[in-house]
Amino acid sequence: MSKAVLIICFILTSVHACTQNDSNFLSQDTAINRNEKKSNSKTLKTIAYATGYAGTTLLCYRYLDTDIKDFAQSNQNETVTSVAETFEQLGTGTANIIITAATGVTSLITKNKKLQKTTILLIGGHIINDVVTNQIKITFQRHRPNTGDPYNTFDWRGGPQINLSFVSAHTSNAFATATAFATCFKDTKWVPIVAYSAAGLVGLCRIYNNAHWASDVLGGAAIGFASVKAMNGIYSLAQKRFSFIPQVDNGHYGITVLYCLN
Repeated sequence: MSKAVLIICFILTSVHACTQNDSNFLSQDTAINRNEKKSNSKTLKTIAYATGYAGTTLLCYRYLDTDIKDFAQSNQNETVTSVAETFEQLGTGTANIIITAATGVTSLITKNKKLQKTTILLIGGHIINDVVTNQIKITFQRHRPNTGDPYNTFDWRGGPQINLSFVSAHTSNAFATATAFATCFKDTKWVPIVAYSAAGLVGLCRIYNNAHWASDVLGGAAIGFASVKAMNGIYSLAQKRFSFIPQVDNGHYGITVLYCLN
């Protein structure tokens, strides 16, 4: 084979290789751009949903809180009251500690990865939720509907910390628990439906029992949901370097964190 033919073959091979490399780079760039677009789109949707929800809560506070309270109190029923007083206990700290502990123990026995992650989200989410909920309560110090005071009565942060209506801790606890299960078992359709339905009923019971305004419940639901989603984000970011071991003991939440050096 002549030198000219060899040179031509070499040039053609080089061009083909460069074309393939360029194609690979373009494919990678396209994938990156698509991921960035998806991320940006998701962020915009989250902002839109959060803004819409905040607006709905504000409108409820301004125009509906009193009417909803009056409707609930004018339609009291002895049987419903008994059920509501019992069911709202699902939003207490004790009930959620029991749920978290039961989930943790079950996950260790069955070695179910989804339940293990659920336990971690429950522990971390409730810690975040407790801190945020308490700070909001102390900041606003809103009077409860059962005091007979108007819906817009607040003592604010300098108050005596007696009136702590906004936000509903029962509701935020219930929605934190519901969101942990709904997040980890989103592929099982009935789990999110049952979880969020139960949490929503806890909030309705608090309104029915005249312990909270409707906007307190809406605010509590948002805090509980956001707390677990924040914990889920932390878990996803740290999962490659950290190992999380859930612990529930004597009514306290805890997580042992191990850092991987390699």
